[in-house]
Amino acid sequence: MQFSLNKKDISDKLQLLNSVITAKASMMVLANFRIDADVDTNEITIVATDLNITTIVKVQANVLKSGSILVSAKRLTDIIANLPDNSINFTLKDDHLIIECLNSAFKLSFMDNSLFPEISFIDNENEFIFDAQDFKKLIQNTVFCASTDAIHTICNGVFFKIEQNQLTMAATDTKRIGEAKLSSEFNCEEPYEIVLPPRALNYIEKSINPELDEIIIKFDERRISFFLKNTLLISNKFEGRFPTYTVAFKNLPETTLVIDKNSIKDAIRRVSLLSDDEDKLIKILLNEKIITIMSLVSEGGKAKEDITGFSYDGDDVMYCINSKLLLSIVNAIESDEIVMKFRTNVEPIWVENNCEFKNMEIRFVIMPMRIVSGGTSGF
Repeated sequence: MQFSLNKKDISDKLQLLNSVITAKASMMVLANFRIDADVDTNEITIVATDLNITTIVKVQANVLKSGSILVSAKRLTDIIANLPDNSINFTLKDDHLIIECLNSAFKLSFMDNSLFPEISFIDNENEFIFDAQDFKKLIQNTVFCASTDAIHTICNGVFFKIEQNQLTMAATDTKRIGEAKLSSEFNCEEPYEIVLPPRALNYIEKSINPELDEIIIKFDERRISFFLKNTLLISNKFEGRFPTYTVAFKNLPETTLVIDKNSIKDAIRRVSLLSDDEDKLIKILLNEKIITIMSLVSEGGKAKEDITGFSYDGDDVMYCINSKLLLSIVNAIESDEIVMKFRTNVEPIWVENNCEFKNMEIRFVIMPMRIVSGGTSGF
């Protein structure tokens, strides 16, 4: 095997591919990339898998001799990342992969490619084509809401559903929900739903650049594949039934707050500096004239900030909220203003993007915490 290519054509792709490989691979061979060089197509194919997610990337190169090897993913990624921006030569010689770039040279051990798991593709003629930028927006507004708690395993995934006229993506950690819907004619005869690992969707989101027009999806009962230009990702589904999260959206809240995004974001961020607990709990006191945001009692002191210049049509109310979760939702909002809808201080709070997206609906829910008594005095 012998080929050459420029660092800029492979470095970022290796960094992304390396994210597919888990830190504690179940088998040593899974810590490797499979690299195939083809002199006929003048391209190399790089494969990474953890048996749940498989990613295949094709890169144009100057291939002088075909071949296939397994090489340490981390070592190869680190080497390429630290080489100068120039042409890199790869050559198999004396049972090692020789990597040369200007005055740098590396001699890297490799494994026999026969040890690598066989890749099974989805053999399904039905495919669905989506606008890549819309698909990226769906991911960005949901995946961050997925749980990282091992107790609620199914909530560690992202819900994905294709229907005749709609694609829905949603995630929840039981404390917040992110849901995004894209309306279009998908010609899906039977509804299809699957729960996907966030790592797969994060990989796709980072792979979608402004120049990419479309993404092609195929699926079977247990897997789904996403094809972007020169990239194929195949993912197994999470086992189990995703919670019926739509219950939180059942009753339309009665009162509405419209507020400048930066005003509330900055106030929450500053006040939460003096919240000692892991969740950075804060209290929000809301009436028609003023919003007061306060930290909970802590050994380090207290913080309070008042906000004016907003629109609110409800009664006086006080909420206790996880500021980290609320900020994650606020940061996802693209509009200058945020719309928040309330019922009572123990019911879900709706948070809406005040942008009007073509064919897309995005909404969030955050659950308030139980109000801690006696913690609002001191200012």
